[in-house]
Amino acid sequence: MKIKKDMILRKIGSDIILVPVGNAIKDHNGLFMLTETACFLWEKLPECNSVEELAQKLFDEYEVTEEQALADTMEFVNNLSELDIIDRN
Repeated sequence: MKIKKDMILRKIGSDIILVPVGNAIKDHNGLFMLTETACFLWEKLPECNSVEELAQKLFDEYEVTEEQALADTMEFVNNLSELDIIDRN
């Protein structure tokens, strides 16, 4: 999977924020708050070729079932896809 938009991940205190930069600013007006899990998935996105591979990383890192890891990962990826932030291919 490929990140299509310029985003910078910032950790401010206990908050984790994705900030659009460059051309992404005109497409995304505002910041994106991430949970710890979403931050983990965001950081692993560039090294994964599929939702299943990304879900496996989540499963390996956190104490969740494989089904829950896949469901959470699919929701995260679908949200980013709908916002046109990532390319799932």
